[in-house]
Amino acid sequence: MTIPGLTLPPLPDATPVDLPGPAGELGGYFWRHPGEAPAALLLHGWGQDAGAMVHPARQLHAAGWHALSLSQRGWRGSAGCDDYGLSGPADLGAALAWLTGQPGVSGPLVLLGFSMGGLSALLSVSVPGGQVSRATHVVAVSAPTDLRAVYDTSSLRFLRRCYNAILAPEQWREGSPVTHAAGLNVPTLVVIGAHDRICAPEISRLYAEAAGVQPLEYADMAHEPDEAQWAVIVRELVTWAELTK
Repeated sequence: MTIPGLTLPPLPDATPVDLPGPAGELGGYFWRHPGEAPAALLLHGWGQDAGAMVHPARQLHAAGWHALSLSQRGWRGSAGCDDYGLSGPADLGAALAWLTGQPGVSGPLVLLGFSMGGLSALLSVSVPGGQVSRATHVVAVSAPTDLRAVYDTSSLRFLRRCYNAILAPEQWREGSPVTHAAGLNVPTLVVIGAHDRICAPEISRLYAEAAGVQPLEYADMAHEPDEAQWAVIVRELVTWAELTK
């Protein structure tokens, strides 16, 4: 059944999918590549849905990859209530299990997350005591790696209101990837926009240093990449994933 405003609209070049998740179905779009190919799971930012990651998904597909863009819990197409990435590790575990079971998925399995999606991706591969992630690589773009620091420095007052309304008391620390930086154990790219006024570049630099990973900084990028900037990031991802697999 299609419910306007709740169901993801169709895309002409992608297959709609509904995957079983811990809190109900997780909806998204799948670009399937013929034959054996690497795969990427793409995760959107807060206030978005799977459609927000169409540009990098199509670019990855054109580069010879399978690409799954998923609506995170509580956003259009997916069941449950948004909790700003707290349930990310469990939900991504279910999504990655589905993705690895698809015919032709072989080689690197990359999590590509923007903003809150980057937070979810980082938590899923670094929080101790959780299930072992199937992801082999992570690319976190403009991710809020330290929730308290982002709250204190962001130019977006609406973000502070959202954090006050959504975050549980323990989430400020436990939901911040920087808390778990020492547990990061897969190759990771931390992508930074030098003009980001929502998640200050210095916060991402400090996370990269704590996690022992190389930041990838773009002088002309703000918080959200445009289509051309996504193309640059995707080219870097494809080359890097091949070199580090």
